[in-house]
Amino acid sequence: MDRKLKISDSITASTWLFLIILMFSSAPLLSESGLSTNDKIFSKKQAKTGQKLYEQNCLICHDKKYFRPVFKSWEGQSLGTLFLVMSSSMPQGNPGSLPDKEYIDILAYMMSQNRYSTGEKELPTDVDKLNSITIKSRKK
Repeated sequence: MDRKLKISDSITASTWLFLIILMFSSAPLLSESGLSTNDKIFSKKQAKTGQKLYEQNCLICHDKKYFRPVFKSWEGQSLGTLFLVMSSSMPQGNPGSLPDKEYIDILAYMMSQNRYSTGEKELPTDVDKLNSITIKSRKK
């Protein structure tokens, strides 16, 4: 059992190292479209769907208060990079187990919890499109 735990910890550490490198290497690719999290890029319906998915899959590890510091720490990075981190490392114990659309809906819910304004369109499931959206502090 201890050996399995050590291997698991090593894999987890390697995954996080890869994701951190990915996060910082993607910065020059950001915002070709000029979109940001302030541009009403998700719908109320999508956030509502994301809330249900969050409660089923994320709440066990992440309280709602978790979202504000997360978005603050990701400021300037792409929404696509955050999506890749989420989809490759969560939920704990079964990373990558949700369909991409569900991770995207959870992202919409996270944005709603950070009080970003909603619009008519939903967040895209295309990673290239997500990479063109920059995470910015919410306009007040």
